[in-house]
Amino acid sequence: MRKILRKATDLWEELVGDPAFFTLENRAFNSISVITMILLTILLPFNMWLGLTAVWIIVAVLLALQIFCFYLSRYRKIYNISMLAYVLISYITLTATFYLNSGSHGPALLLFFLTFNLIIAFSPRHQHWIWAMLHLLIPLALLTKEYLHPSWIADNYRNAQNRYIDILSSYLITLTCIYLITNYLRNNYEREKRNAEDRADKIDLQNTNLEQLNQKKDKLFSIIAHDLQSPLNSIITTLHLIAEYELSEEDKKMLGDELLTLTKNTSNMLTNLLTWSKLQMDGRGVRLSSVHVYDVVERVLTLQKMLADKKSVSIASNIDPSVYVTADNNMLELIIRNLVNNAIKFTPEGGLIRIYLKTEDNICRIMVADNGIGIDATQQDELFTLKTHSTFGTNNEKGIGLGLVLCKELLSLQEGELSFESYPGKGTTFSAAIPISQAVAGNKLSA
Repeated sequence: MRKILRKATDLWEELVGDPAFFTLENRAFNSISVITMILLTILLPFNMWLGLTAVWIIVAVLLALQIFCFYLSRYRKIYNISMLAYVLISYITLTATFYLNSGSHGPALLLFFLTFNLIIAFSPRHQHWIWAMLHLLIPLALLTKEYLHPSWIADNYRNAQNRYIDILSSYLITLTCIYLITNYLRNNYEREKRNAEDRADKIDLQNTNLEQLNQKKDKLFSIIAHDLQSPLNSIITTLHLIAEYELSEEDKKMLGDELLTLTKNTSNMLTNLLTWSKLQMDGRGVRLSSVHVYDVVERVLTLQKMLADKKSVSIASNIDPSVYVTADNNMLELIIRNLVNNAIKFTPEGGLIRIYLKTEDNICRIMVADNGIGIDATQQDELFTLKTHSTFGTNNEKGIGLGLVLCKELLSLQEGELSFESYPGKGTTFSAAIPISQAVAGNKLSA
């Protein structure tokens, strides 16, 4: 039964037109045209059986014209001309029916009422007053003419039975059509209402998301503006001291080391900010390839070990040189650099950072573990969100938490994920999971 209903619905949609390509008025006209053609097809043999020769000839001509109007509207998409032709043909036919089929004693007035409902259903709203006036004036003129000149109208019914059958059938057809039209318009209204509600819900959700993003953005940039100002002022002050005063070599070295640290931290912050901003604007700009994890880690450590040495933090790297992953080379380097830099920041002097791999089920986990201060339990749930606030490392290194958010977003773009385990006072281990390169794995198996 459901299959039959589904096929009937599909057939009806095919007849009236796809909502994506036809306006609501156009589809309503096509629907009414189909209904009208069905009714005329029924009325044609019925009027022939009643012996109403002139009427069935009119019905036959009307059926042909209706088929032509439907063709213009549905397949040529000439809706306005089809509608006007339908209206003109309707008034001519109704007037002829009134004259040829016993005037007010026949079904013409019922058909006037039915046609008015049909026209109102598919015509533009601003034209409704025109059709209402015509449906008032034309029947009024015909009834007046019949009243003043009764002989003008001939009674074409053979007997009372034929008139009874004709009037009853016309009434039933009118009743059925009005029901079908009302039901069709109501279904259209309900569908449009649901679509409007769905669109409103989507817009509300988008507005909520935009509002949240704007709040996060405003907070993020206010923190960045504050945190960039401090290191830049320190850099300017340091350069001013070096340029204006005679300093000992020891003092110059100390200021140079401090300047290097400030510059490096500021550079990392700006790199993360620009990368994150580009992601928000450009979306998915990932270039996946087979990436050698060992080479990426070595490039990162070449720079990060300088910062670690200044804090007397040791970095132990144990990376299997045979492992390749499917990743974006630049993104993976940025991820590892952020994780290592984050570990250095929160590891005290004399601490240890370990970098190693775990492989399982075609997934490579790049592990960055430290024995630093760990992450407070109250902050762990919001670690990968932009509910940012300034954080300070063991040597008062400033951060805003953007690096970890960026790492998680970059990994998700590469079909990876970022997770962590942390114990306050004992340390933190971050795990960056990313797919192992199947091309390299296949080459190894064949070798």
